[in-house]
Amino acid sequence: MSNFFRSFPRHIRNAFFSLFRHFAMSLSACSAVTVTLILFGVFLIIAGNVSLFATNIEDDVRIHVVLESSVTKDDDIEKIQKSIEEIKGVRKVIFSDKDAELELMIKERGEDLKMFRGEENPLNHAYFVSVKNANDINTISEEIKKLDGIKAVAYGGNSVTQLIKILNSIQDGGLIFVGLLTLLALFLISNAIKMTIYARNKEISIMRNVGATNWYIKIPFMLEGILIGIFGAILPCVLTYFVYKYLYNAMNGQIITGVFRLQPIFPFTIQVCLLITGFGILVGLIGSFFSTSKYLKWKR
Repeated sequence: MSNFFRSFPRHIRNAFFSLFRHFAMSLSACSAVTVTLILFGVFLIIAGNVSLFATNIEDDVRIHVVLESSVTKDDDIEKIQKSIEEIKGVRKVIFSDKDAELELMIKERGEDLKMFRGEENPLNHAYFVSVKNANDINTISEEIKKLDGIKAVAYGGNSVTQLIKILNSIQDGGLIFVGLLTLLALFLISNAIKMTIYARNKEISIMRNVGATNWYIKIPFMLEGILIGIFGAILPCVLTYFVYKYLYNAMNGQIITGVFRLQPIFPFTIQVCLLITGFGILVGLIGSFFSTSKYLKWKR
């Protein structure tokens, strides 16, 4: 272990020298990784914002539960509220009396409804029910309808559930996309390292003849893979920050409405850049490890 730490600075130096000694192949590998990481960065930006959209929708979508006109006593109101809260998937239940319901209707439909304030109010008491997972909103609504004292249940219908399904599909598709990108990056880096190994065939043979272990030979190539990943991540990180900042400011931080609010520039772009760099380092390390391992298989 002590020999490893003593030789590690030399391995880093050799990795740097090798990158510049075989500049054309290193540039080719970095370019391929850069393209891959740009696509990866685009996915991260889309996935991060889609996740925020889904969260905002789940927070914003509530089930409106209207009680029967006969439900006026506090004990009955509390009993029904407790029954709703016990339904699996319900996060919060807020009571809205008929006066509050009328004020909401006045706000939505116009000042003409002010004439119904006071004893003329024809509306019933209601609840606003928030759910833990918007995918369960239809199931929870059906459960609420079965309770005694419930007159009507509304939550926006199929349009809401359909939108949530679309957002979930985008996230699932993104995961498949990342998997394909990972395989592509591993293939490109592995081939680039493999070409470098073939170019240094004599050097590796000499190292073997003087007793160098496979790990001693592997480490510089693995460090090269890491450096290729780091250098390949520079341009994607720069583009991520400036392009996202431009788009965020151009759209005033949201798409159409506040429900589709974009992730703030900070710390979102920093997080994306760290993930891009980490992904580049990881695929560089793994790609170089497997390519060298495959080449160095030999019988002593």
